[in-house]
Amino acid sequence: MTPRSDASRNTAYRCLLEVLENQGYSNLVLKRELLGSDLPEQGRSFVTAMVYGTITRVYTIDSILSTFLKKNLHDLDPSVRTCLRMGAWQILFSYGVKDYAAVSSTVDLAREVCPKGSESLINAVLRKIASSGKDLLLKIPEKKLDLRYSVKSEISGCFIKWYGREKAEKILSSFLSVPPVTLRRNALAVGSQEELMEKLSSEGVPTRKNEILPDLCLELTENITDIASLSSYQDGDFSVQSTSAMLVGVIADPKKGDSVLDTCSAPGGKTAHMAEIMKDQGHIDALDANEVRLRMVDETAKRLHITNISTLAYDGTFLSEEKEKLLKEYDLVLCDVPCSGLGLLHRKPDIRVSMTYEKMQTLLPVQESILQNASLRVKKGGFLIYSTCTVNPNENELQVEKFLKTHPEFSEVPFTDLLPEKLKKNPRLLEESRKGRMTILPDEEGMDGFFIAKLERRNG
Repeated sequence: MTPRSDASRNTAYRCLLEVLENQGYSNLVLKRELLGSDLPEQGRSFVTAMVYGTITRVYTIDSILSTFLKKNLHDLDPSVRTCLRMGAWQILFSYGVKDYAAVSSTVDLAREVCPKGSESLINAVLRKIASSGKDLLLKIPEKKLDLRYSVKSEISGCFIKWYGREKAEKILSSFLSVPPVTLRRNALAVGSQEELMEKLSSEGVPTRKNEILPDLCLELTENITDIASLSSYQDGDFSVQSTSAMLVGVIADPKKGDSVLDTCSAPGGKTAHMAEIMKDQGHIDALDANEVRLRMVDETAKRLHITNISTLAYDGTFLSEEKEKLLKEYDLVLCDVPCSGLGLLHRKPDIRVSMTYEKMQTLLPVQESILQNASLRVKKGGFLIYSTCTVNPNENELQVEKFLKTHPEFSEVPFTDLLPEKLKKNPRLLEESRKGRMTILPDEEGMDGFFIAKLERRNG
């Protein structure tokens, strides 16, 4: 009788096949596969680790697999390729799986999902990898940053061009770390960090205060696969958001009673944070070109019991056209623009597979258009925030410099007084904040790569 593969690996296989072969989004695919699944918590954690781990290391894995194959890896059946990749990840990168178990379980899986006879090839290749073990990783040439840190060669080349080889390697290395899950306390619902920590603890969720934003942000100290099921989440006590993303709201610093425009608001994390800072007073017009994603902003506001947000499906590249009464002048305008996401490779591994230099170039005119049109909506004396989740200078400081050359009515505003105390100890960040712009690099503070600039429209 043919043995049946275990449910966890079968689930991980379906996820990886969808993401790596059919361009699915890993977070959505995982959510769909785990929703309603009867896998225990340990099994869910294993699936999540294998899916994200395999995607993160896929270029390194493919390079090693290719040395043990007689034919090109990409000429194999997608099911075979997927089984080889997940088997290799277990051997090379998972410390909780014995080599023999990784091989045998993958072969069992292959008997179910791959063309007949493929299990022999998979068995042979994985046994060879297991016999060499993690020593295979040490044989990757030091100069091959793309293979060492599992990115496309064109992407590693960009990092070297932007930051030099030594700094590029530090940044790429940091993207192999597992980022903490951070929670932003909803100050409208919970008065203190201690109160939120106590609530979470009562639900079996241990946390600690984040060092960067100790009065706003908590970190999970244990892995929780289904945060949305927590009563405290459903009650609107907190949101899941990275520390870098929280800094956008902190530096934007909206005031109670302000009129605010968020040009690219979905899924609504920064929009809601600004509303919380404003004590749910004033008004925020939240725009997004994607109507489906825009509904997420409404859902977020409803969960957090926020009432001062209005959503409108609108393309930020056309804000110069007066088509809606909502499009007026504002005290604060946020442009958190579409970007390459190259500051999030450790948090969104799909970007390793999907992003190319060509795609980066296509984003530049979109960003420029949004910034240009949004600037028309800023009141005299009002502020314009430009932010991205990338560390590409062409999308960041060079974009702002280009804008300022053609818009003398705007100037950069220092925000050192808004910078968290821990970040003020970083000389580079301190100096950049004095100039009104800041690039957060993931190898320095353990945060996501981000860029934030603050501009003011002069009264004169």
